[in-house]
Amino acid sequence: MTEKNDEMVERAAKHYSDDKFIAKVKQTGLQLGFKALHAATTLFIALKSPNMPNAQKLIIVGALGYLILPIDIVADFLPVIGLADDALVIIKAVMSVYKHVDEDMEQQAHTLLKSWFGDRYNYEGNIQHVIEEQQQ
Repeated sequence: MTEKNDEMVERAAKHYSDDKFIAKVKQTGLQLGFKALHAATTLFIALKSPNMPNAQKLIIVGALGYLILPIDIVADFLPVIGLADDALVIIKAVMSVYKHVDEDMEQQAHTLLKSWFGDRYNYEGNIQHVIEEQQQ
């Protein structure tokens, strides 16, 4: 079963690339909103973890792949609502894999975002806050 899961992750990853994710985040990340931006970047970090189960990696690749698609349910170039569907997909993915995300992954995401956006990125929250907000 593990070999089949590995194969599924590899096939899904063919439609996703780190370079495309980074380019998308740098281009539109601040428009996505800090919570979703941090969540997406935490997923990006978590995807690289050898401790992340393959089933969760599939969810992450699907969510990040959706984020980098130029055309999706709501076109990204539309003001205000263009990235709303992307943010929703990212938040739902985080809720699905949350138990496998550790504090170090979240801190790595903050560090990475600060290196990309400097002082424009000032979010200090964590994934737990996002989960709690969604459950209310």
